[in-house]
Amino acid sequence: MKTTIVLVGYMGAGKSTVAKLLAEKLAMPIVDLDKKIEESAQLSIPDIFAKQGEAAFRKLESQVLQESLQQTGIIATGGGVVLSKTNRDLLKDAWVVFLDCQGDVLVKRIFGDKQNIRPVVQNKTAEQIKGIYQERKPFYDEVASLTIDTSSLTVDEVVQQIIQAQQTIGYLGPVNSFSFQALKQVVDHQKVVEFASIPLCIDALLKEKLDFALVPIENSLEGSVHASVDRLYDQKECYVQAEIVLPIHQQLIGYDAKQIKKILSHPQALAQCQKYIEEHFPCAFLEPVQSTTAAVLEIAQRKDKSLAAIAGKQAAKFYQVPILASNIQDNDFNQTRFWILGKKHFDTSRLTTSEQKLTLYITLPKDSPGALHKVLAAFAWRDLNLVKIESRPQKTKLGEYFFIVDLQVNRPHILYQNAIEELEALGCVVQNLGMYPVLHHS
Repeated sequence: MKTTIVLVGYMGAGKSTVAKLLAEKLAMPIVDLDKKIEESAQLSIPDIFAKQGEAAFRKLESQVLQESLQQTGIIATGGGVVLSKTNRDLLKDAWVVFLDCQGDVLVKRIFGDKQNIRPVVQNKTAEQIKGIYQERKPFYDEVASLTIDTSSLTVDEVVQQIIQAQQTIGYLGPVNSFSFQALKQVVDHQKVVEFASIPLCIDALLKEKLDFALVPIENSLEGSVHASVDRLYDQKECYVQAEIVLPIHQQLIGYDAKQIKKILSHPQALAQCQKYIEEHFPCAFLEPVQSTTAAVLEIAQRKDKSLAAIAGKQAAKFYQVPILASNIQDNDFNQTRFWILGKKHFDTSRLTTSEQKLTLYITLPKDSPGALHKVLAAFAWRDLNLVKIESRPQKTKLGEYFFIVDLQVNRPHILYQNAIEELEALGCVVQNLGMYPVLHHS
């Protein structure tokens, strides 16, 4: 998250109100540039213009801006801050949000705030105000790191866009992979970064190079994605923020079905289409790659008619490689669960769902007969519904496992907390990955 955010824009764009809410959300101080100028000059801005002239005002404005940029906080600037080349040069090294507002909405806002109307627009007509805005807009565009049209947005929506624009989310790439498609269901303005593998993506999150990571966690045909499940074991830093369930439709992609000798795809995708491959290409060599989309990219680059890929329609369309056979997955109800992971809260307001889950990793006490039965009983007598239980090796020595437990969250939260406390009293080690909403994408 940036330590200094500068808000620029013409009068009526809402800089002050946005700065106030943004500072509250991010727990950062507000730096009101105009107030600091008035304090420095011991004059109001209209009086500075009237008594000293605009050149003196711009010089003082540049001095105050330079001082303010050294501080942590939200800087709300005046509408004409970009007119000075000195100011524009200062702002080029800052993270600047241009709060845009145009046309009749802009005029209405300016004339509606008669107490704070500036000298530059006093006695101006609506068309003259629009003209001044058009003259300044190229300067706003020049310094902007982010532009938001506030004309039809609430203050809350503007602030949310600013916060999201500073967030970075990693995913298993390349673009148009199934992970990318799942990401697009929940991401609005965040920066997305592709990774060549799931462990690399999760490691970047744990090392705080990302704010969030989206990874596949389980497929309805092939079960858990072990690269995701195992990497999350025995870490206490990140939690599941949300789950996206995405239908998976696999396509055979290539140039000539009669010449195919090798089929490339992610191991999960190859397994999901095992029956189709055995029936139509029993002699084809299967080559696992990092992702389904990476397979299509290789096909597109090599143009080798003996190669084919298994991936989604979007990847075929993006790389302009023909689809030779559609929906070749072994089951028409093929779905994959994806988790959004993070150390801090992820905004899930756009997830219109009432479904919630809780995921626990549970390590049983050693040499304790009936330990798993006691664990299950802790949930059963509280009427807590288990939707999944699976064992995974701890990767210490043979015979040592931890259990992945997913619970439906439809009971008072205190019951789940009490169940966890009972498990810990039994000697279990419980890793709580959190409660999270579940979005089913059709």
